[in-house]
Amino acid sequence: MLVRSAPESVVDNSDPPDINIQHAMALMVIDRTVTFRSIHELSRMQDPRVLRLRARVRLEAPAGGGGTGRGAVRLPLLEVTLNDGTRLTQDTGPVLGTVENPMTREQFVAKCRDLMTPVVGESQSTRLIDRVLDLERIKEVRELRPLLQRTYRPGPPRLSEYPSRK
Repeated sequence: MLVRSAPESVVDNSDPPDINIQHAMALMVIDRTVTFRSIHELSRMQDPRVLRLRARVRLEAPAGGGGTGRGAVRLPLLEVTLNDGTRLTQDTGPVLGTVENPMTREQFVAKCRDLMTPVVGESQSTRLIDRVLDLERIKEVRELRPLLQRTYRPGPPRLSEYPSRK
């Protein structure tokens, strides 16, 4: 697999899995998606299946620089060559959640829920999301504080408790 991206926009084969493009691509092929949980699971960095696919992902700067500034010509971001030689390219366009491609309210709520639920629980996440979406009616910002704190449990939040999506 060949990933074409401006050198300043992607880290090539980094140690932390969440910023390793080769790791992300391998997970995408194996899992058919990449989640916050999957990209942060350090054990997956040693998974033989992931390692085999990672070794086949090459990062390359686009010909002509492929600038990232406003008005720059966007080249295909991803190029996959199949065993039979067929080349597939995909330009994903602006990243979801950026000014050029803002999230819908539903996407924003889903992302908040996915990130907060493992830490503060489903019920508290729902209450916090509801309060933030109705921020104009909050008299005092301190009202949010109890919703921003997880119920005490010894130790840090555990990634293993993150709800799986299968």
